[in-house]
Amino acid sequence: MTTFSSFSVGAQFAVDSAFKSRRSMAAAIARLSTGERTIHGSDPAGASVADSMRSQARSAAVAARNSENGISFLISAESILMELATLNTRLRELAVQKTSGLLQTAEINAITTEENAIILAADKIAETELNDVDILSEVSIAISVPGTLAHVGATSKPELASGVTNVDTQMAKIQKALGEVSAGINALKGHQSNMFSYASNADAAASRILDTDFARESSILAQSSILNQSALAMVAQANRAQATLLTLLE
Repeated sequence: MTTFSSFSVGAQFAVDSAFKSRRSMAAAIARLSTGERTIHGSDPAGASVADSMRSQARSAAVAARNSENGISFLISAESILMELATLNTRLRELAVQKTSGLLQTAEINAITTEENAIILAADKIAETELNDVDILSEVSIAISVPGTLAHVGATSKPELASGVTNVDTQMAKIQKALGEVSAGINALKGHQSNMFSYASNADAAASRILDTDFARESSILAQSSILNQSALAMVAQANRAQATLLTLLE
């Protein structure tokens, strides 16, 4: 009976080993097929950290995209301001020409007509919008993972008018707005580079935790497969040994 009992215990050990190796095989196959290392209850703490990192990486990517959109917005504003500067320069030429005492009424009227046309065109250009947002205005851009805002853009809108004094006043406003826009473009480029770097590094850190190590899992699968086959062979061997004992008892 002692021998028979030993064979029974040995068979049970072999069955348990077969179950363990099969679970290991199933887990390795799942990791290899999905590319996810933390499934089947492996490293839950790491999975939590990695999920947080991946979420931050995606937020950083959105912040970088926000910066790019802001740069496009400011470049549009820069183009408008440069066009207004050109029109304002023409207004100054006309204002100086208009003060000449050698002009006749018809000539003065012609200059006034051109001035009015330039001012009307400038007003229309200055009203340009992008996605229903006034281009010549200050806007807020979310430029970080926590959603920190950067306030960029022109803080005041030039309004062209005739006359040397008015032209010089508006040119100063145009130059100030161009400086604000240029500063905003450079600032957003810096924020964008920072967020691209942040997103790449955070995503890489998350991948090191979440992604399957294919070389390791392949070796685990091969090892588990061999152990499973060995355990099943031992179960069969134990069963044959018990059958032999029963034959002797008949």
